[in-house]
Amino acid sequence: MNKTLKFLSVPLAVTVIFGTLLSSYNVSADDVVDEINITVPVSCTMSGTGQDSHNATINNGQSNSTIGETTMKVFCNDNNGFAIYAIGYTDNTDGKNVLTSSTLGDNYNIVTGTATGPVGNTDISQWAMKLSTITDPTPTYPIIIAGSSADTDREQGDPDYSTFQEVPDDYTLVAKRTSGTDINPAGQSTAEGATLKSTYQAYISKTQPAGTYTGQVKYTLVHPNTAPAPTKPTAIESAMQLAGKTKINGYYKMQDLNSAICNSVNIEASSTTELIDVRDNQVYKVAKLKDGNCWMVENLNIAGGTALSSTDTDFDTNYTLPTTDGWTVTDGKLVLPASATKNPDDNHLTDDTQFYNNNYAYVFNSGNKTDCGESGQDTPCYSYYSWDAATLGSGRSISTDNTDAAYSICPKNWKLPTSRTTSAANWQTESDFYAFARQYGLDDNSITSFDEAYDTRFYDQAGPGTTPDFLLAGYYVYGSFQYDGSAGYYWSASSYSSPNWARFLYFNSGFISSANSDNRSYGYSVRCLLRTN
Repeated sequence: MNKTLKFLSVPLAVTVIFGTLLSSYNVSADDVVDEINITVPVSCTMSGTGQDSHNATINNGQSNSTIGETTMKVFCNDNNGFAIYAIGYTDNTDGKNVLTSSTLGDNYNIVTGTATGPVGNTDISQWAMKLSTITDPTPTYPIIIAGSSADTDREQGDPDYSTFQEVPDDYTLVAKRTSGTDINPAGQSTAEGATLKSTYQAYISKTQPAGTYTGQVKYTLVHPNTAPAPTKPTAIESAMQLAGKTKINGYYKMQDLNSAICNSVNIEASSTTELIDVRDNQVYKVAKLKDGNCWMVENLNIAGGTALSSTDTDFDTNYTLPTTDGWTVTDGKLVLPASATKNPDDNHLTDDTQFYNNNYAYVFNSGNKTDCGESGQDTPCYSYYSWDAATLGSGRSISTDNTDAAYSICPKNWKLPTSRTTSAANWQTESDFYAFARQYGLDDNSITSFDEAYDTRFYDQAGPGTTPDFLLAGYYVYGSFQYDGSAGYYWSASSYSSPNWARFLYFNSGFISSANSDNRSYGYSVRCLLRTN
């Protein structure tokens, strides 16, 4: 809330009369108006006083419910209320309701409500927390504890943090004020505040190994009280934070995610993270998937005409582009070929009359990123790339089988998946797409020929609507779209023996081929991955 006070000096006109009007004059020949503006910003703060690190010794089979106390004070200079959320916080990572042991290893940590290590199912080490309002002296500014009988917003079954409850592993409402409270008995102020006391309890199982266990609880203030609850970061976000990476426009950068960071996080089912591609500031969903690698879980959508540098895309600054239409270098940057257009007379690309026999570099942006690629939906989605564009031209001169292009259209550190094969019996050799498909339902027993399997499980587990969310985006050729809504085509980095063909992932609702091959001039979708090794 901004409060503005204005102080103005006003010119004074004086008239002197001696029986009759003699003269009229101003005090000053020039008026001076002096304005003063004072802005009082809206603020809401929370601070901790007293002990914020608690130490206790607890013998096996015993509990302690007075493990230190910390006072927290909240003050807001408006009456819009506030809310306080708590979450287990270990090793600078949100969402770990764990007391960790640095010497005994994870198998012996104390996880609230969970039997771990040697702890028996009926004798579980655990820790808990509670909050209470300061009542001595009488509170000047009371607070409502979430879950108490006075909390009319409490839903049935919500924990009552005015009594000991398990330390939460997600942001959980523990205290709030819904409106303002006079903090001055004379009613001279409508600002609001509260004073809280946090207390912790732990029980140690009879079989818990001796050692020192450390954990934290983080309290987060939200203002006003109707504002959305905070959300805990994904494992990838937490790992990037620990690695010292910075955000841009509120997102961590795709180009800052690397193999070491991806390798450090656990695979989280259905968990996605949004990262920003600094080349055009588009935000993409990514996840660490079952094959152990980090993948984009939506199609690449970078547009034709976008300039790429070696700081945001993996290619050699001294790389010489193939001599063909569609590629330019501007101010030392590669520029993606312009989006393809078609001749309405013959429905072919206007600048490539021999489309099929040319490794033409082009991008086609469909302009659609929502509700696309679902079964039965005839709608092109995201963008389509010739293999020349997908490999930044580095694959054009490759004419041998199972050779990977040196560069790709993916963000720096990210790659086009491989799709190599050497024989009918060994078509999965060193193939990213095969390893991925194998983790998402492909059964080797269903493989009927060189690189094909009639199998519905990949579609069910990795197709539209899943966490990998591979779309049935079809492909672009001769100025038109084919099989959109019924099949998916995704370029790999790998070549085929024909100089005009390359390998790709193909699937539909009942079939998959992780090493299919076809003409490099076709416009297919692109998914990028970041390998952990």
